[in-house]
Amino acid sequence: MQFSGNELAAVLKMAMAMIGADGRIDVREMEVVRNELTRFGASVGQMKALTDEAQKMEFDKAVGIISNFDYERKEYVSSYLAIIMISDGEIDDKEVALWQLVSLLCGLPEMDVNQAIDNMNNL
Repeated sequence: MQFSGNELAAVLKMAMAMIGADGRIDVREMEVVRNELTRFGASVGQMKALTDEAQKMEFDKAVGIISNFDYERKEYVSSYLAIIMISDGEIDDKEVALWQLVSLLCGLPEMDVNQAIDNMNNL
């Protein structure tokens, strides 16, 4: 699976929103994001640049970019957000609401947390 820099920044925008959805930033959630960026081959310098780009990106621009993904990449985004949501051991109602909103706005496939875990394990 491939993402351009702009596409990866859009995904990171949603990941950052998920991290902050419950009002606290958890180290385990940050680790999930860092590990995924590493898996996509991002160096520490590239992670910083992507983070800066994601922070500057408007939410609606990120929605527009992700909405144009093919099914496989949309499935990845939905699964990835779910993994971030559960990584701290607690599923907050605000995180679930964000996951549902992003899924609706971006046309992500419906899934439950177990399906998301299976999807991420099969990548």
